[in-house]
Amino acid sequence: MCMRPLPQFDFDELDIGFAVNLHTLRDILRGLSLGGKRWFIACDPRQALETHVLTIAHGDRDCIDRLNTLYFDVPVLNAFKPTTGIDRQILLLDSSVISAVDAGLYLENGRVVEDPFADLECFYQPIRKALIDRLRRE
Repeated sequence: MCMRPLPQFDFDELDIGFAVNLHTLRDILRGLSLGGKRWFIACDPRQALETHVLTIAHGDRDCIDRLNTLYFDVPVLNAFKPTTGIDRQILLLDSSVISAVDAGLYLENGRVVEDPFADLECFYQPIRKALIDRLRRE
């Protein structure tokens, strides 16, 4: 089996991040809902092992409009396919390495604007809180 190059990160820039397997993240996402928006895996996890990026959506699974659903890429750290199954791939969750596929659009004072910081906060903070709550229980 050949080794795939891993994404390059400046780990010195990480704040409080999480390395979590896909199985645990699926569990966390299943329980999240905020203002009618849900989190869900928006790509084929097998492909994520090849690209080293897993796409997670926040919004409405049935609506791909940027006003309703935003997509974020999360790094996959595995160099090899996990022998125990696809749900054992390791993801890096930290606001400094998560990137929006497209910025969300908002209406502000009659103008359409983007707010990438607000997008990331709405996406990441509930996941972060749920992961911290899970760590406290275990």
